[in-house]
This record gives sequence, C-alpha cells and structure tokens, in this order.
Amino acid sequence: MNKVIKLICLLALGFILTGCGKSLEEEPQKELETGFIPARAGMYDSADTAVIKRINKQEKTITFFNIVRERNYTLNYNGTTNLSDKYGSSVSMEQINEGDIVDITFLKEKKMLASVQKSDSSFLLENVADFSIDERTKEISIGEDIYRYPEDLFIYSEGKQVEIMDINRVDTLRVQGIGHTVYSIYIDKGHGYLRLKNDEYFLGGWIEVGQSLIKPIEEDMLLVVPEGKYDVLFSTKGISATKKVTIKRDKETELDIGDLKKEDVKKYGNLIFAVSPDNAAVYIDGEEVDISAPVQTEYGIHQMMAKADGYQTVIQYIKVGQENATIQVTMEKENKNSVSSNTTETTTVSSNDVTSASGGKITIDAPKGVEVYMDGSYIGIAPVSFKKTAGIHVITLRLSGYETRSYTINIENLVTNENLSFSDLVEEEKTEEKSSEENKENPENP
Repeated sequence: MNKVIKLICLLALGFILTGCGKSLEEEPQKELETGFIPARAGMYDSADTAVIKRINKQEKTITFFNIVRERNYTLNYNGTTNLSDKYGSSVSMEQINEGDIVDITFLKEKKMLASVQKSDSSFLLENVADFSIDERTKEISIGEDIYRYPEDLFIYSEGKQVEIMDINRVDTLRVQGIGHTVYSIYIDKGHGYLRLKNDEYFLGGWIEVGQSLIKPIEEDMLLVVPEGKYDVLFSTKGISATKKVTIKRDKETELDIGDLKKEDVKKYGNLIFAVSPDNAAVYIDGEEVDISAPVQTEYGIHQMMAKADGYQTVIQYIKVGQENATIQVTMEKENKNSVSSNTTETTTVSSNDVTSASGGKITIDAPKGVEVYMDGSYIGIAPVSFKKTAGIHVITLRLSGYETRSYTINIENLVTNENLSFSDLVEEEKTEEKSSEENKENPENP
C-alpha cells in the first residue's frame, strides 16, 4: 500500500513540474516574437520642453527643437497621443501650431509621442504691433519690454518658415518665449504692396492709407501696406478724394485714381498755432510761416516742422479739413541731438525725417535687374546705389512676373559704404512648388 501511495505522489509531482516548465518556457517565446511590449496610451520614458519646428500631417510627424541642446528631432503621433493646452484641457491637432512651445512626453526608442501640452512656463504675446528688432544685439523691443532671441529663432508666415528680414514694421506678430527669451514669431497679419496708376494730377500731394501710412505722392511709388481693406485718401491743391482698396499679403495691388473728381475751386482753412517756446520757427511744407496770426492753408495733408535753439526739432503731419483749427506744439529740450517726430491730428508713418549729412552710401548688388524701392520711393534698377539715411528702412524688390519681396534694414553707420545682396525673386507661378520643397524634412533622431 505504501508503495502505491509513493508512486501516485511521484506521478503527481512529475505532472506539476512538467506544467511549470512549460509555463516558464512559453513567456520568453512570446517576447522573442514581438521584441517589445505593445505601447499603450499615456506610456512614455522621456520628456522635454521644446519648440515645434514643423508639423507634417500627412506623415503624422512633428519635428521639435530642443531649447537646451539646440538640436532637432522628429516624433510620430497617432490617435493615442494626448493633446492639451497649458491648462490641461484637450485640444485638437488643428490647435497645435508651428512655433508653439510645448511640454512633451514620448517613447524614445519607438519615436512615439505620448502627450503634447502647451508649456505652462512659456509666454504668448498676441497682436504685437509696437515692436522693433535689433539684429546686431539680437534683441526684440515690444512696447517697453526688451527680449533676447537665439540664433535659432523660428519665424513663420502662412505656414512657411521665413527669415527675420522678412518681418516688416507694419506687420502684426504672435510672439512666444520663456522668461526674457523669444523662441518663435508668427506673422499673423502681414503686408502687401500698393502702386498708383494715373496719379499725375496728385503728384506732390499726399496719400493716406487708413491709419497706417501717410506719405507725399511721388512718381513710381510702391508702398508697403498692412494687409486688409482701406479707405485711401488723396489730397492736393486744396481738394481731396477717397478710394477703397484691398491689400493682400505679399501681393501687389494697382489702384487707378485717374477717374477721381478734380475740382477747380480750392478750399482753405486757418491754422492758429500755440507753440512753446514762443520763439520757435514754424514751417509748412518746407516754407516758414508767420504764426503771430492765423496761417491760411489749403485743405489736405501738410508737413509741419518746428525748430528752436536748444530744443528737439518737431516734425508732424496735420490734416486741414475745416475753416479754423488750433495746433498746439510743446517742444522738448534737446537731448543728444535727437529728433522727435510727433503727430497731432493724424497718424503718421514717416521714415525719411532724418537725412544723412555724410557721404556714405548703400549699393544693392543683387538680384540684378530688379526695381529697388526704399520706404516706397523708387531708387532705380539693381545694381544701384543711394545715399545712406539713418534709421530703420524697408527695401522692396520688384520684377514683373516675380513675387515682390521687402526686407527691413537698420542703418546706423552713416560714414562707410555698404553692399547688400538679397535672394533671387521667385517666379509667381512657382511659389507653390517652392513652398512644397521647403516643407521637406530630414529628421534627426531624438
């Protein structure tokens, strides 16, 4: 009996050991078949704060720029990738944009994004119109605040990456950064170009485009204007007229003003000046006037300048449109020979107030054969040279059949000569093809 019991126990033990051995062998075999554990939503082994450099929705990839290590890497995303704003609320891929600063988690080996959240440590400034960029110091002034920017500053316009020189002072920006450093800029509202046709009657008069631009009318002008719809005011010889125009981004619009009504009867208004100090000399359109009595002035837009020893020269534009008007001017004491350009009755954008007294010049070498404009005024055909003028200016290049481009330059040194070369203009019909080529990526590993 004892032998029988022992035999049964041995057989049972054999079955148990056999079963355990089979169980221990099967699990490794499954691992060898797959090579990894299938990823589940929310799983990650790496994290980063980065700038979104490029989104490829067809291939479902996002290329990031690591701020600290200054390198690019590309990750995949799918339906399991969690997308959220800086407060943790879910968003769609349509709400994730190039230039956004985000906190991400991902599986490094699989290059799979687990989550993308707009970074809580970043700032976002929208509708930025009061700005200036100093490429020499790599600083951006926004209002009264000054930010620095790195060599790898990402700038976008309508989904395309552009250069810092493509930003025009009339543009409206969306700026993102961390602390006091800007990492990306998106041009939310860009600019186009306005050319006048049949403007002979108004030459020497004034053009006012909305609240953004006021300028004397010259031959062959090409004005840089913010995109949008405007009432354009023309004035000359005591009369004025208005036309509507729509400016499209990066496009040239020709406005024919040959049909505007020409009146023979001139209208005048009386300007009464109250100027401090009272010994200041006042000029209207370059001619000195006697401000001890009302100054009779034609209806329209005029340039007024006030000068006095020991005070900053004041240059401003005035719009005469009624019988009597009072102009008050308070001049500030001179400080480092600065020039103050203020306005009273009309908004002004004038960049030719201070003229260089030196012999320095700028030569536009390339591209050859293009029309060159500075601040809307025709200069000539490249290669072309012109006298240096201190300040920030817009150089516009135009050639029939090609896409017009404009660049912002800052002229500080008035003594030396400078040569500038720009990229070739792009044929209008090839713009879309070029944009497609620029979007191609050669991603790096994270």
